Amino acid sequence: MKNMNLSGKWVLVTGASSGLGAEMARQLAALHGARLILVARRQERLETLAQELRLRHGTEVLTLTADLSDLAEVERVVTAAQAHCTLYAAILNAGATHFGHHDELSWEGFSRMLQLNVQSTARFLHLLLPLLEQSREQGGILVVASLAGLTPVAYQSAYSGTKGFLVNYACSLHHEMRTRGVSITTFAPGGIATEMTEGERFNDLRAWLVPVGPCARIALEGLRKRKYLVVPGLIYRWGSVVTRLLPQSFVVGQVAAQYRRSLSKHSGTQT
Repeated sequence: MKNMNLSGKWVLVTGASSGLGAEMARQLAALHGARLILVARRQERLETLAQELRLRHGTEVLTLTADLSDLAEVERVVTAAQAHCTLYAAILNAGATHFGHHDELSWEGFSRMLQLNVQSTARFLHLLLPLLEQSREQGGILVVASLAGLTPVAYQSAYSGTKGFLVNYACSLHHEMRTRGVSITTFAPGGIATEMTEGERFNDLRAWLVPVGPCARIALEGLRKRKYLVVPGLIYRWGSVVTRLLPQSFVVGQVAAQYRRSLSKHSGTQT
């Protein structure tokens, strides 16, 4: 398949009200001339972003407010998108994290993370792949996973587990769908400087956070070029290679020690 041409095409972006999702929406409008369906829980933020894109770039934008931890809402979003246009691409970015000891996360919080990170993404894929295949426009999907899905990350145990599913599921689907005219790209960033990492617990880890602008640009290039797996940032790409060469337990332990120090310093946790 040729590289994707997003100009004038409809692209669905979930988790679009802030952070990486909002930045990808801005770049899709400014750099690629795409039409956008923006999805998130926070209606006011969605509408503010949509108005910005309309005024600055003349972008055609549809906003859909939805809590994607509810699978019925996922189905409603796909139905609304299908009624509005022929989708060419989707960016499945919505997700939640928890940084801290595993038992600080309530069972309800863990269940919601599973529903949002895993079930909603899988449901989107289940619903969107037939639509993209049937349209015969050779579209594609970007699944936003995480470096934590490639290597276990202590103190982000639940998040790491959910992203591990996404990496394996999306990378497997890449090979299933490539002969059927639809590309699937898995995006696995390390830490990104966004609203999600603003808490003081991340204070000692900020040097490792990648700026959101370049990260979004790399993600969209991966989608456009139909790449299999994209890890942004030289230090993270190097780290992913080193992780494969060294014993996994050693690497995971080193990261865990660094995270433990940051947690101890900023939340009173005992080491």
